[in-house]
Amino acid sequence: MTIDELVRRTLHGWSEEARVPADLASRALGRRRRSRVRTFAVVAGATAAVVAGAFAVPDLVAGGFSGSDGTAPAVAVATGSDPSAAPGPSAGTRETLGDADSAPPETLVAAGDTAVYAYYTWRNEKVVGNREARRLTWHLYDGDSGTYEKTPWAWLDPAPGGESAAVLESIPARRVGVVTVRGGDVRWFDLEHPAGAVSWSPDGTRLLVTNYDDDPDQVEVMGKDVWTVILATRTGFTLIDPAAGRQDFHPAAVEGDGGGASRQDFFWNADGTLIWEWTNPGRSKKFYGMDGAPRPVPPDEPVQREQTAGLSPGGRWLASNSPDRTAVTAVKDMESGEVKPLRPVDGYWIEQLAAWADDGHVIAWACELKGADDCVKSEFRNRLLLVDVRGGAVVPLTGYRENSLRPGTWVPVFSRR
Repeated sequence: MTIDELVRRTLHGWSEEARVPADLASRALGRRRRSRVRTFAVVAGATAAVVAGAFAVPDLVAGGFSGSDGTAPAVAVATGSDPSAAPGPSAGTRETLGDADSAPPETLVAAGDTAVYAYYTWRNEKVVGNREARRLTWHLYDGDSGTYEKTPWAWLDPAPGGESAAVLESIPARRVGVVTVRGGDVRWFDLEHPAGAVSWSPDGTRLLVTNYDDDPDQVEVMGKDVWTVILATRTGFTLIDPAAGRQDFHPAAVEGDGGGASRQDFFWNADGTLIWEWTNPGRSKKFYGMDGAPRPVPPDEPVQREQTAGLSPGGRWLASNSPDRTAVTAVKDMESGEVKPLRPVDGYWIEQLAAWADDGHVIAWACELKGADDCVKSEFRNRLLLVDVRGGAVVPLTGYRENSLRPGTWVPVFSRR
């Protein structure tokens, strides 16, 4: 398998929560064959894996937003971190918060119903022989200190509200932990089958564990231009009710070859009533009930999403690709069907729509505009912005990632506030 083939298959196999556009691989590999305007579609932390060896990426966005009215939020964006400042904001506020001078941010990034309670950086490391593994270093927001703190965990998912997190010590892991952000002992749940990923349900009451028999983040380098993915076998998924101390394992093998991607994680749907996986590869979803039995696709479920943010909280807008060459991203009005391109605004190209803050504001990756259709330095130098999809105004939330393709790049995890 050539690197071009592997990149395409792996990108198609990535999770819907990363929501990589279906044609992202073709855009990345054909970059020199198209106009400068279209180059800006290849962004975000997930693209780092193309160069890094086509490793899969973890769940980036938590679902289940509610109570969003689409009104313009208050803004309190920091332009520098003050170690003597008071601890971070309390839960429940919808104030827009950011650290516009730092990348990764040092203080909380949040807007509307969405917050970045955690982020990770990634690197590739030698394992043994020709094998390499993609390893993540996690930082978790500490409300007492008001800053992001480095953690020892191999995997981490903040619960809605950011007061606790589910963690794995290693990958694969023999147990799942739930840790309170403000200190205290870790509550451990031993597993019958090793875990490669864990995520909270949208309401923060249950855990979804994807089980593997080996490390799903390894590849074997066979030559300069030819790679072979080491496919750990996915064995199924486990649902854990931490309050009741109950867990249920459901076997679920990967259908076919899984599209050549090493990770084949499961995810919650928006209301937490179903879970699903990518199939065919990355082009359709297969749903399961809490009993592990297959379920039909819900009628209101967007089966394929062009942009990471997906459907807005109230269902008004769908984050989409632009239908013309004046922009890369767009929002589709779900009532009228009209697609509105998000054209350059306030000196920024809007490159990728990452997560909805509310029904009128979306958190996006953007590069600094150079001329009419170019980015300062490159499209891989980008920052998070809050974008008003109705009026186009933006608020910077973080500093610039200088190159989102390089090891060490930070990647946000969006959760319900």
